[in-house]
Amino acid sequence: MKVFETKKSLKEAQLLLKNQIKALKLSGRGRKDIRTTLSPILEEKVNLLSYVSGMKNWNFNFEDGGWNSNWAKTKEESYKMALKEYKYSKNCVPSESTFRVATEMDTQNLLSLFY
Repeated sequence: MKVFETKKSLKEAQLLLKNQIKALKLSGRGRKDIRTTLSPILEEKVNLLSYVSGMKNWNFNFEDGGWNSNWAKTKEESYKMALKEYKYSKNCVPSESTFRVATEMDTQNLLSLFY
C-alpha cells in the first residue's frame, strides 16, 4: 500500500481521512436518517485512520537469504531501522524491495521455514 511508503504519503493519507471524517460528521448534523446512514462509513474511516496512524509490523528479506521483521509507521522508517541494526553485518543486508507490511499469512509462511 503506497500510503505507508514515506512519511509524506502517510501524512497526506492522514489529512485526507481527517477531512473525510469531518465532512461525514457535518453531513449528518440535524438529520437522524442521514446520521444513521453515514454512521457505519464514519466508523470505518475512524478505524482506518487509527490503523494508518499506528505502528505496523514489517517483514523483510536479506540480500543473501533469510528474513526478519521490525515495527515502524512507514516502509522508509522500517528500512532505515533495519539498515542501522545490521550495518556491521556482511551477511545480513536488508533488501529494500522486500519490505512489506506483515500479514498473518506472510508471517506464518516465514515462520514455517523454522520447522
